Amino acid sequence: MSELDWPLASPSPLPQCDYGEWSATRVLIPAIYLLAFIIGTFGNAFVLCAYLNCRGKWLWRIRGHNKSEPSYRPSTSSRSVTESLIVSLALADLAFVTTLPLWAVYTALDYHWPFGSFLCRVSSYLVALNMYASVFSLAGLSVERYCVIKRRSPSKSLATVRAWYIVGCVWIAASILALPALLLRTVQEVEEHSDWLDDGEHNKNGGPQCLCDMDYSILVSLDLDPATRERAEVMWSALLGLKSTVLGFLLPLIVLLLCYCSLAHFLSRHFRLGPQPDRQRQRKLLRVVIALVLAFFLCWLPFHANKTLSDLVELDILPYSCSFDRWLVAVHPYAICLAYMNSCLNPLLYACCDPAFRRRCKRAVKLVWRRRDRESDEAGDRETGTKVELEEDKIVRNVAHNSQIGTEYCNI
Repeated sequence: MSELDWPLASPSPLPQCDYGEWSATRVLIPAIYLLAFIIGTFGNAFVLCAYLNCRGKWLWRIRGHNKSEPSYRPSTSSRSVTESLIVSLALADLAFVTTLPLWAVYTALDYHWPFGSFLCRVSSYLVALNMYASVFSLAGLSVERYCVIKRRSPSKSLATVRAWYIVGCVWIAASILALPALLLRTVQEVEEHSDWLDDGEHNKNGGPQCLCDMDYSILVSLDLDPATRERAEVMWSALLGLKSTVLGFLLPLIVLLLCYCSLAHFLSRHFRLGPQPDRQRQRKLLRVVIALVLAFFLCWLPFHANKTLSDLVELDILPYSCSFDRWLVAVHPYAICLAYMNSCLNPLLYACCDPAFRRRCKRAVKLVWRRRDRESDEAGDRETGTKVELEEDKIVRNVAHNSQIGTEYCNI
């Protein structure tokens, strides 16, 4: 999937190597993708509802214009950028998890892509876009929290402008860096699987195998001989892979570590002799910081380490052996699954940067529940009123009918 494809990111397999371990992923990997899709969709959608709707007219309507209930206060300037980056992160994760059913089917069909070239390009682009947008949003979030705690917060108007500026830069940079997935991804037909799959096996419909693959041929001159062209394509694949590792992992990780280590040192020194409530807030904040850094580091490190080793082998920097390549091939899909699960953890971990998020979520759930109860009561009242009106009409008709019968009897 874009620069995250695992069979296509590995070196060319040796003929004598056995790649039969791949067959196990046809069940397990799709199941993990679908699980990540379900958790990520509901989790990130809930984050968006909590951060966007709590400040809008939607919750005002849910409250039923009840002035006696406490209302949400507008976002303070110190949390304007933080909330914007959390929303940005949730949007990136939500856009990404919507593609997971496609990749689950792709894996379950033994890496046969039946959805056409357009969805191949768009889905791959969303995967790469999520990787960069999520990492950049997290890095921006760490820098913003560092600046807010160590320096004086700007005015509300300046914070709003800065929030738009930071979020805009995050998405512009992520969109540009993810362009190779949109421009180079295409559907390629092959008559047989490569050597790392079952020999001579076609897709389950009996037709040719269709791979959603990166095509580097457009980056290579047509004047080169086939061997040189193939080597140039391998070089492009390795260089783009290293680019994603450096810009999508190493640099943001350095920013995270610098900001949070400095922040932890500052808080420890500032609150060391402070009152007990301040020390408790310090410990809670440090736990959140540690959880954020560890979640990002543990989820993405296995994939980027595996991908970097594969790229170094393609560049002939590391020696290429059958056993080493087989290990890379076996580990890589599970490393990707772990990285994808980070999109499910983000709604829980990143939202913890705002201590009011849990209270906001509880209030949002209560308000939605009250709205459902009120709508249910109103529907019941309307139904009861309709029944009463029908009964009254029936009584009136019976009275009129009895009066008519009595009049006719008197006339007789």
